Amino acid sequence: MIRHLISFLFCFAVFMACEEEKKLIYYDGNAAAPAVIDVNTVTVENFAGRSVLRYKIPVDDNLLYVRAEYESAPGVQRQAKSSRFTDSLAVEGFAAAADYKVKLFSVGKNEKESGPVTVTVSPLTPPVVEAFPSLDIIATFGGIEGNFSNSSGQPLKVVLMIDSTGNEPEFMQSFMIDNPAGKFSIRGLPSKPMQFFAYMMDRWGNKTDTKTYTLTPMFEEALDKTLWREFKLPSDFQNSLQDNYPGYAFPGMFDNVICPWNGWSNVFIPDIYSLPSTFTLDLGVEARLSRINIVPWWTSIYMDYPKEFEVYGTASRNPGDDLTGGDWTLIGKFKSWKPSGDDPLVITAEDQNYVWPGGENFDVKFSEEQPNPYFPVRMVRFRIMDISQWNGGILYAIDELSIWGEIVK
Repeated sequence: MIRHLISFLFCFAVFMACEEEKKLIYYDGNAAAPAVIDVNTVTVENFAGRSVLRYKIPVDDNLLYVRAEYESAPGVQRQAKSSRFTDSLAVEGFAAAADYKVKLFSVGKNEKESGPVTVTVSPLTPPVVEAFPSLDIIATFGGIEGNFSNSSGQPLKVVLMIDSTGNEPEFMQSFMIDNPAGKFSIRGLPSKPMQFFAYMMDRWGNKTDTKTYTLTPMFEEALDKTLWREFKLPSDFQNSLQDNYPGYAFPGMFDNVICPWNGWSNVFIPDIYSLPSTFTLDLGVEARLSRINIVPWWTSIYMDYPKEFEVYGTASRNPGDDLTGGDWTLIGKFKSWKPSGDDPLVITAEDQNYVWPGGENFDVKFSEEQPNPYFPVRMVRFRIMDISQWNGGILYAIDELSIWGEIVK
C-alpha cells in the first residue's frame, strides 16, 4: 500500500512539474505581430556563395525569431532563421555571384509575423563554381585519376559517369572532398578508349556543367604475390619482431590478407632502431612496374606509416648491396598524401578512408630523378627514408604491399 502511495505521489509531482514548465513558455495568442526590422539598421557582408546580414533586433517581448526568405537559384526557394538573441543571419547556397533579394520577417511567439523588409545581397563566386574550371581527369595505369583546386576548403562532390558501350552515360562513382587539393582516382578499368563525364555539386545541390573526356587507361596487371620471396641483402633490416611475434613476419606484407580492425597479425614490422631502412623482394617474374599500393596497419594510420620512400629495381637475379653505382636503378621517389593536411595529430575520417583498408596508390611516373622508370625488373628494393614516418618515429608497419605492372617474362 505504501509503495503504491509513493508511486502516486511521484507521478503527481512529475505532472505538476510539467504543468509548471508549460507556464514558463506561455504566450499571448492575441498579441500583435512583432515590430518590423528597421531596414536602415541592416548591413550586408558578402562571402563566397553566402552573405551575412546584421540588424538591430526589434524591442518586442513577443519576438521569437527573424526569418529570411530568398531565391538562391532560379526557382529554388530557401529560408534561414535566427533567434531573438542574435543580431545576424546567414543566407547560403547561392548558385552564382549576382544580386539577390532577401525578405526579412519578424516572427512572434504566437507565430504572427511582421510585414517583410527587402534587402539586396551580392554573394561572391560560390566555391563549386570557382573550383570547376580547375577540374581535370587523365588516364593512368589501370584507370583514371583527377584533381581540382578547392581553395575554400568547403565540401564539394565530384560525380563521374561513364559511357563504355556508346549508349547513355551511367553513374560510375562520386567523391566528397573538402580539402584544398582535391584528388581522386578509379582503378580496375580495362585498357580501351572510353568516354568519361564529370560534374561537381555543392551541399546545396548547385550543379556545374559537365566536362567530357575520352581516355584510355594504360594496361597493367597485378603481379602474382604467391611468386614473391624475400631476398635478404647485407644492409637490409637484419632482425625481425617475428622471432617473438610470428604475426609480424615479413611474408605478412604480401599474403593478400588485410589485418582486421583490432587485429594483430599478418603485418610486417621490422625490428629497427634507425632509418633509412631497406628490404628487398624477388618478384618471381620480370616486369615493368606501373603502380605500388601500401596498406598501413590499422594502428599506424598516418603514424608509423611510411611518409617518404624510394623504390629501386634490377633485372639481376643476384644483385649486389650497393644502391648507388651498382646493380640497382632508381624507379621513383614517392611521398604519401594525407587529405586533411600534413598535421599527423589530425586524422579525419577522410584520411582513414583514403589509406585503409584499400591502401594508398603510388603511380610510377616520369621524374627529374628518373626520366625512364619503366624498365624490366626482377628484384625491387624499398628504402624507407629517415624523414619517412608521419609521427617522426623510428618504426614502420606495412599491412599489405601490392604491385602492378606489365610482365615481360
